[in-house]
Amino acid sequence: MATLDELEQRLYPSDGSDPTPNESCHVYHHSILQLSNNANSTAQLIRAIDVGKQAVGILFKDCLESRTMHWARLAAFAASMVAKRSKYFCEPLSVHVIRDINCLLSHWEPSISTQNVTLDQSACLKNWMLSVFCDARTCPDPRVRVLMLRFLAFYWHHAELDTKAALRTVSGLILNYEALDEETLLPTDRRGEEKGEPGLLYPLMFLLEGLGRHRYLDHMCQAAITQVRRLIPGPETRCLATLVKRACRSAERIKAMYMMFDIKAPYILESFTGVVKFFDMLVTSQSTVHAYESPGLLKLASDSLVDMISSILEIGPILQLESTTGYADLIGMVNKTLESLALRGDSPKSVWIKVQQDHSHVFPRFTRQTQTMGLSLLFLSPSAGAREASWAEEMEEVPTKYLDSLTQDIMTEPVRLLTSGMTVDHSTIITLLLTSITPFDPFTRLPLCHGSFKSLPRLKRQIREWKNRKHCNREMEEE
Repeated sequence: MATLDELEQRLYPSDGSDPTPNESCHVYHHSILQLSNNANSTAQLIRAIDVGKQAVGILFKDCLESRTMHWARLAAFAASMVAKRSKYFCEPLSVHVIRDINCLLSHWEPSISTQNVTLDQSACLKNWMLSVFCDARTCPDPRVRVLMLRFLAFYWHHAELDTKAALRTVSGLILNYEALDEETLLPTDRRGEEKGEPGLLYPLMFLLEGLGRHRYLDHMCQAAITQVRRLIPGPETRCLATLVKRACRSAERIKAMYMMFDIKAPYILESFTGVVKFFDMLVTSQSTVHAYESPGLLKLASDSLVDMISSILEIGPILQLESTTGYADLIGMVNKTLESLALRGDSPKSVWIKVQQDHSHVFPRFTRQTQTMGLSLLFLSPSAGAREASWAEEMEEVPTKYLDSLTQDIMTEPVRLLTSGMTVDHSTIITLLLTSITPFDPFTRLPLCHGSFKSLPRLKRQIREWKNRKHCNREMEEE
């Protein structure tokens, strides 16, 4: 077996010439042998991974698909060897090794076929990757833990998802959600011709879709609903809130990147498409829809939807000039999301109803923007302005004590802030708790915590009776 020094000499000859394909292939196969050498130190392991990666890069420099497949094969083998060393030799975790293994998968996405990759499906590798992702003691750095999302998606793309591992994956998502920021989720800039690194958005969506399809997200969502009901948002609620906010902020980041840098339209359209799919999956899939219809999360979801659409429309005229068909497809995807939400419009707590209540004033602007481009948002009609005027007229007849002191909306679950004596809706409290690192009473600036507010069941009953009377009167007028 060739030493690492010999492999590096073959890869980078002293005369400066490029290695032949046979030499690159030789280096690649011997780097795999070096990975299986238990006598190697961690530093030598890192060198072996790097040598193998460079050899593949040279061997398939003109074919990204082949490079991606062979890098994935190298990543799978390296992870298996590291897992065995960790189990049998009690070798401490190396952050550099984790980064290098996931770097090998930087171009892999669930849509890319890696059928020729043989993946070790032993308990050893499974426990190792889940320990890295789910245990802060094993891997203290959240930025490194979150990188394992790609390896997890890669692993479950080739192996069957079992219950224990799936639930540990969900707990890892709850542990690491704060590290899933826009920079991590979105692809790198593509200012040249070659494809940049795709980010973690699609691996995250692949994992969430699989976990949701097998009902493994149910516990997290039910925990969030219970926490909201009790006005004690915990990590499950904050995870769901952060994910939906990331969709909105990712769209804003894409818009800013396009306006500030010379980035090609296909990259922008692909990024927007990913964000819309991500939002759609969060708020319309059966596994999470009920959680996003709970107070607080409902408002975050409706606000995020409107802000996301606004970002897409603001740079629409320029994007359409560069790619007419691509932008039309993007608007079509937005319409598909709106249609899915509108189909749940019969639910009084649906995102669609909340969008109409809070944001109907922007519907005419959205309509004008799309019509200027010869397109349309099918479910956001200008008639919403008339509904808004009717709503404003009804609001004038509402008793003041039924209105949220902060938002001036009619309350459904009134709560008194003990720090100020003001009355606000249950959803307002949840929003305050979810959107601030240190929540405070908006009227007195005193800290908000569990026990600093009190539910008002009598006022809630009065509001419900008043709404029922208004509904009956409206029906009689229509007849």
